[in-house]
Amino acid sequence: METRVSSNSAAADLVAYGRERIARWRIAVLAVAIAALAFVAEAPRGVEDALSRAALAALLVASFRIWDDLADRAYDGVHHPTRVLVRSAAVGWFWALLAGLAAVSACALGAFWGSRGLSIYAGLIVLLAVVYHGLRRLTRDRFVRTQLVLLKYPAFIALLTAQGFSGRTVLAGAVGYLSLSVYEWRDDPALRDAHLGRRLAVVLAVGLIAALSLAAAPG
Repeated sequence: METRVSSNSAAADLVAYGRERIARWRIAVLAVAIAALAFVAEAPRGVEDALSRAALAALLVASFRIWDDLADRAYDGVHHPTRVLVRSAAVGWFWALLAGLAAVSACALGAFWGSRGLSIYAGLIVLLAVVYHGLRRLTRDRFVRTQLVLLKYPAFIALLTAQGFSGRTVLAGAVGYLSLSVYEWRDDPALRDAHLGRRLAVVLAVGLIAALSLAAAPG
C-alpha cells in the first residue's frame, strides 16, 4: 500500500531538517570560509559584489549539504538513526527542494559568470552524481568517498570567481580542500579508526600540494 505524506508533515520535516542540518554554526562558518577563500583568490569589486558572492556561497553549501545527506541516508540510518531525514517519510520533498535550489544556483551562476560558471557547475553535478550513485564499489570505502566528495569545495571557490580555475583560485581551493580533509578526519570516527586511510591521506595531501603548486606556477 502506498504511504501518503501530508504537505503539513512534509513541511514540518523540512523545517526540522533545516534546523538540524543547515541552521548550524558549522555550516555558517563553512560558507564564510569558502567565500573568504574566494575573495583571496579574486578580491570583491565592491560591497554588492561581496554580498552577492557570499550569498551564493551559502546557497551552494546548503544545497550540496542536502544532497550529501540524501546520498548518505542509508549510512546515517545505521550511524545516526535519529536524524530527521532518516526518519522522514517525505524524502521526495527533499529531492524537490534540492532540485529547486539547484535551479536557483544555476540561474545565479548564469547571471554572474555566464556559460563558464554553468559549465563548472554542470561538471560538479556530474562528478558528485557519479560518486554518490555510480562508483558504489569504489566509494564503499568511506575515506575514498569522503575525499572525492570534498572536491566540491575547490569547485565552489572557482564558481565564486569570474576567472574560474586560475592559479590563485586553485591554490585557494587546495587550502580549503586540505583543511576540510583534516577536519573530516577528526570529526568522523570511521575515518579516524582507518589506519590505512591515514597513510593514504598523507600521500594524497602531498600529491595534491605538488600538483596544485605546479598548476599555479607562472608560465
